This record gives sequence, structure tokens and C-alpha cells, in this order.
Amino acid sequence: MGCCFSSDQEDRSKKPLVKGDPSSIMTQYSSTSQLTPDDFKAVKVLGKGSFGKVLLVIKKGTENYYAMKILKKKAIEARKQRTHTLNEKRIMQKSNCPFIVQLKYSFQTKDKLYMVMEFMKGGELFFHLKKSGKFTEERARFYAAEILLAFEYLHNIGVIYRDLKPENILIDDDGHIKITDFGLSKLGISESNPKAFTFCGTPEYLAPEILKNQGHDKKVDFWSLGAVLYEMISGAPPFYSKNRNEMYKNVLNKPVEMKPNFSNELSDFLTKLLQIIPEKRLSDMAEIKKHQFFHGLDWEALSKKRIEPPFKPRISSSTDLRNFDPQFTTEPIVESCDSTVSQDGLINPYPDFTYIGHDDILSTEE
Repeated sequence: MGCCFSSDQEDRSKKPLVKGDPSSIMTQYSSTSQLTPDDFKAVKVLGKGSFGKVLLVIKKGTENYYAMKILKKKAIEARKQRTHTLNEKRIMQKSNCPFIVQLKYSFQTKDKLYMVMEFMKGGELFFHLKKSGKFTEERARFYAAEILLAFEYLHNIGVIYRDLKPENILIDDDGHIKITDFGLSKLGISESNPKAFTFCGTPEYLAPEILKNQGHDKKVDFWSLGAVLYEMISGAPPFYSKNRNEMYKNVLNKPVEMKPNFSNELSDFLTKLLQIIPEKRLSDMAEIKKHQFFHGLDWEALSKKRIEPPFKPRISSSTDLRNFDPQFTTEPIVESCDSTVSQDGLINPYPDFTYIGHDDILSTEE
């Protein structure tokens, strides 16, 4: 889970199938059918972050497994992250892209927020990269292309992602990727309001303009793509240093070093993405798709997931967690009993947080 940070903080870590207005249907439904934590059974811990944890859960009365993100309101308020948290829910709720993790439900109790998402059994890209050391160019190219399609969708709806890193790239059963964790994303970007000014992100992948606090736009996402692509093929981020200040100096002053095993196409693509001056950075999606690094790629087929991924994770069952870090999955599930529903908009600062996905509306009404 990403977070905004100051210089002294450490952080690494369907179309609607119903008739009528979907929003009004969801409002009517959610007002009469309120989910609580008691509707789900916790199975395992999948991960932990600044404000809470992610659990593998099963919805009682079904065979459906989900990833449930549980956030503590006190922690969110203490870090002044209420707006970012609400934006995360809004972005996931409105997104309809095959390369973005889907939000299935959201609800709240007096002390906590719950976001129930599709469970990506392949785990984090970070887990597989750590296990392999580095990827082939073919494999990294595939992931980069699917990430670009996610960016294209987000940018078209006025969202800057701002937190691309291997931990936020998830792999599904077949080997396709989806990005998750929109806690740092910026909503409402347009031609008339193109820039954001919050200093946020994860240090290894921060664009220079964020470090300079000059204001930034969607071009920061292409910088972070360059940094992640570099890491996938070399095994480390391009400007990495254990000393954060040294790493920031590297980002602002040091030319990116191309490795001997990089192809000419890759080196050229990375050079154009990792441009310190935003205006010189390759950030036009049409130009990016035509770059030689993606030569021969059928973008239309890719957008429909008709290209076979170069890697398919081993998965034997819905609860096979071999693709997740044992550091988390072996943790005992310690979650306090907090099932008292908090009515949206009445006694809490998180109004309209409840969301019931269309699929569940249909299955309930039928």
C-alpha cells in the first residue's frame, strides 16, 4: 500500500447488465442490503501496509474468494489520507479495464473501511521478480505493454496513477497483469487542470519533477514505467541507492546507465522514458506503441487478452498461495470483531463509501 510521505518517512514496501441507471440501482440496493465483515470468512493474510492489511476471504454462502483490503480509519486520519483513500475507492469503482483490479464491494464499520477486490492468484510481480532476479526482455515487454494499456485507460478518464512499482502489479491465473492500489492516484486531471502538486510516490520510482516539487502531470507515470521496466530486466531500479538522498541526487543528475545485456531497442526506449525534463519525455501513447521495442506487437489483440503471456503462474486451487510471500501468509489472522455497521454519511467522514458490484445485484434480484 503506497502512501504520501515527507522526506523523513520510509515507504517501500462489465458493462452494467441491468436496465436503468446503475448508480441509482446501487444506491437503492446498498440502502437495504448492508454488507458487514460477518458476510466474509478470513482465510489467510496476503499482505500488510501503512493503514491495515489485505486478507484472502471467502464470501459466506458462496465459493467466491476475494482479496479484502481492511483500512483503519484512525491511521488514515492520522496521516491525513482520507481524500486519497476515497479517491482509491472511486477510481476502482468506476474503472472498466481488463488491466485494472476490479472492486467488487466496499463498506465500512465504525473503525474500519473494507474494499473487497478480485483475488489475483498469481500474486505480486515483485514476488516473481525477487524469485527470478530478473526477467527476459520478452517477458518484461509483455508486462510493460499491458501496463501501458492500463495507463491509457486511466489517463483517458483523468487519472494519474503515480505509484507504479512491482508490488502494485498483480498477476492473474493466466499470467496477465492488473495494477492495484490507487491510494496515491490523482483524480480530475484535464486540459484545463493538467497538474498535481502533492509530493507522493515510492522513492525508487519517483519522477524528477515530483522531487523538484514543480507540479507534475501524467508524464510521471511514463517515468515510473521506465524505472520498473529497467528493474525487470536488470534486477534493480535505475538510480537505486540505499541512501535515499543519494538516490534522489542520482535521479536529478546522473545519466541512466544502460546494461550490456540491453538490446538497442530497449536502451532507446528507456532513454526516452527516463528523461529528466518532462517535456522531452516520451509520453504520447501513439508514439510509444510504434516504438521499435514493441515491434510486431498486436496492440488490439493484447487489449483483448488474446496474446498468450510468456509466463503462467503455478496454481493448483483457489487457496494455493505459493505465489505470495510466506512472511504474510504464515501470519495468524488477528482481526478484532468490528461488525457494527456505520451508516454512510451520518456519523463518519466517509459518505457514499458503500458499493455493491453489478454481478451481486443481479444474483440477489434473481
